[in-house]
Amino acid sequence: MEMDEKKIALAAAVFAVAGIALLFFLSETPREATVAEALVAQANSYLSISGTAQNVTADKFYLCQRQLCISMKKGELVSAQLVENGDALRVLGRVKEYQGSKYFEAERIEVK
Repeated sequence: MEMDEKKIALAAAVFAVAGIALLFFLSETPREATVAEALVAQANSYLSISGTAQNVTADKFYLCQRQLCISMKKGELVSAQLVENGDALRVLGRVKEYQGSKYFEAERIEVK
């Protein structure tokens, strides 16, 4: 009888770890959002935003939809160095906040 209880406990532990891992992966799926939604999103929200690149500099650019823009930090992304003014982009990353202003830290940039 004791062996069966150990097997049940081990199986329960394995299923618990698998469940936690599944929740982690599901929570790390980016949510499609607009620039307006990104500007009011909680810090560290993982989002996917589409728009047009404007005011491109060495370390950042603005991603705009109509008249509304959010600052994009390029980080160390190689693809970010290829972004030019007017490019249509899809950017995956996280909302960050610095001194009360929201910006977006790009983790992946795709040119459309």
